[in-house]
Amino acid sequence: MASTNKTTNLNLNDWISTDKPKREDFVSDNTILDTIIGTHIENTTLHFTTADRSLLSAPFEVGVLGGTGEASYAHTLSFSPKCVFVFLRNNPFIKYDSTNGYTIYNCGAACYNSYGASLGVSLSGAQLTLQQTLTTPTDGNFINLNKSLGQYVYIAFK
Repeated sequence: MASTNKTTNLNLNDWISTDKPKREDFVSDNTILDTIIGTHIENTTLHFTTADRSLLSAPFEVGVLGGTGEASYAHTLSFSPKCVFVFLRNNPFIKYDSTNGYTIYNCGAACYNSYGASLGVSLSGAQLTLQQTLTTPTDGNFINLNKSLGQYVYIAFK
């Protein structure tokens, strides 16, 4: 016989001293508990997934790239970032060369999904591409993101 009383929240058996529990009562209670707890644990709105935990523990990657001096250099990252920021180490981000009349860009950023990028940087999946101006610029912009032997720091955000 099922219990005389049931619990308020989960409707589990709440026996009184005169009740005579049966095996089916325990099985029913265990099924209710397993379903409710299992559903709760699997709820990714309330709980982090393994991917969420990974993202929170390492939300970005920092690395250094060596410039090749070529007009373009493509580097494949270990993941497809949402956004990447790149800069030439030990140099100002932007500098105006008044002698030659152009602006030197030693840094840049790019976002995934064509959300935009600054001059000289592009991002496609895990591939980061950096540009280098090889001649005197005619548009007033000297892109300096692949200077020969330059050390470029990148920060890629997951």
